[in-house]
Amino acid sequence: MNDETMRKSAEATILESHSDFITIRESDSFHDWAEEQPKWVQDAVYENADDPRSVIRVIDLYKVDKGLTKEAKKAGKKAAASMVSRTSKTKVDADEAGGQIRESDVARMSSKEFEENQDNINKAMRNGKFVYDISGKAR
Repeated sequence: MNDETMRKSAEATILESHSDFITIRESDSFHDWAEEQPKWVQDAVYENADDPRSVIRVIDLYKVDKGLTKEAKKAGKKAAASMVSRTSKTKVDADEAGGQIRESDVARMSSKEFEENQDNINKAMRNGKFVYDISGKAR
């Protein structure tokens, strides 16, 4: 009966520091993590459960390792937000833009110029570098 009272008292102390202790204690993730830790961590959780300060420190360590602290969550949100750009400007690669041929330029070519550039025009069409810039009715 005395052991039960001590255990409940220890659990109440842990819950004061970590309100999610019950959830953590029941999670497979926590126990998998504990198996990978040094013996002193395992002892603090499984053997010395009557010492709430050791269990609190182990849970602190677990939360830091798993990024479950308020600071880690806030940093994660900031990192995710920094990945999103505020503008949607399209950046054009100079190498990619090179070699483009415009439909309007081809339309202004003489027959001789067209014959001389026909291979380049076909290549631009195959590679997606042919820019259709004349309206549909003008074609």
